[in-house]
Amino acid sequence: MSAPSTWTRTRVDRVATVSARIGWKALTANEYEPEGYVFLATPNIKSTSIDFDNVNYISQFRFEESPELKLEPKDVLLVKDGNTLGITNIVCELPRPATVNGSIAVLRAFGIESRFLRYSLASTPTQELIDAIKGGMGVPHLFQWDIRRLPLDLPPFDEQCRIADFLDAESARIDHLSKLLDYQLRLLDMRRRNHLAKEAEALGKRYGQVRVRHVLRKIEQGWSPPCEDRLAVRDEWGVVKAGCVNGGVFNPGQHKALPVGIQPDLRYRLRPGDLLMSRASGSTELIGSIAVLPDNLSWQLLLCDKVYRLYLDRTRMIPNFVAFILRSQQAREQIRLGISGAEGMANNLPTATVTNLLVPNVPLIEQGHIVADLENSSHTTSETIRLLKKQLVLLAERRQALITAAVTGQIDVTTARGVIPAGGVSA
Repeated sequence: MSAPSTWTRTRVDRVATVSARIGWKALTANEYEPEGYVFLATPNIKSTSIDFDNVNYISQFRFEESPELKLEPKDVLLVKDGNTLGITNIVCELPRPATVNGSIAVLRAFGIESRFLRYSLASTPTQELIDAIKGGMGVPHLFQWDIRRLPLDLPPFDEQCRIADFLDAESARIDHLSKLLDYQLRLLDMRRRNHLAKEAEALGKRYGQVRVRHVLRKIEQGWSPPCEDRLAVRDEWGVVKAGCVNGGVFNPGQHKALPVGIQPDLRYRLRPGDLLMSRASGSTELIGSIAVLPDNLSWQLLLCDKVYRLYLDRTRMIPNFVAFILRSQQAREQIRLGISGAEGMANNLPTATVTNLLVPNVPLIEQGHIVADLENSSHTTSETIRLLKKQLVLLAERRQALITAAVTGQIDVTTARGVIPAGGVSA
């Protein structure tokens, strides 16, 4: 369906300026200041509002080097580099002078409502076009030439404002529901960790504890082959990334395809029952996430260098038992301390930290009974968590559908109130 007849077809450079740059004249992390001018990066604009707290700072000299990137209220930000290419946000307020790094383009509206521009860029047709025209052999990149020529459907200005107001209100409602669901997820995760902590403590007192290195035949780090930005199909080799074990359950939807022509290194082939642990991540909360490969594994998978494989002495330890224990709060605390003490490597888990983790020295037969009991007791919690995560996905999809319908004229926002039920969403 086409846009209403009162709308016009235009493009970004006819209603906004586009400013960006490649790099920052050899700026390095060593130049960051403890205080100064805010230097926004992609993680700072990924949420619903821009994060001006967890930022890097640069000197006044660096800030003045690129006056065209000095942020102003109503500036629209668009990620133009990396795996999060296409993310948008808008500067609602500036708590202090700020600029952006080389991965972000700054769009300043002069013939369009800024919020409408931001929502138009976030709409599905524009995001699909961005995905189609992006370049780059390794790191995806969007050229300024292409950003300027992105097409827009433009209603009269007063209608742009009504659409932006509608989407602001509906997005706020969705954000509120998402925060409530996320809070419930955190409570459930805390309850599960507390239960595991009590079990681990009781087992440790009863049977004593042993360090992982004493029940380990080998700990192995994978390799770092080039990977395509897509999932492997059943007859291709896939590479297991750290995201595959996040959350304590193996997620095959996170692995990436090994490019055609690259020979798999079969030394790193994964098999059902392998115990995997995240070694490196952009988030310290995810480092040390652990999962066991399921028996019904149907992909041909290889180990990535950001993941450890733990070869246990199967005469002493069952992988699922060790996985349960290493998800407990005690183990997470040991991991956290190990990361912070690894010579500043805040995003890396040293081998020594893993091998020094403590597990109860439970007899093998008893481990099987404990695993069965823990799986049964956590089934209800796990199912609730799954349903809550599904609701979060549905909310994100609903937000995207609303944005797309509104900025393409598919709905009349003056009669579309109450799209999100006041009581929440169904699973």
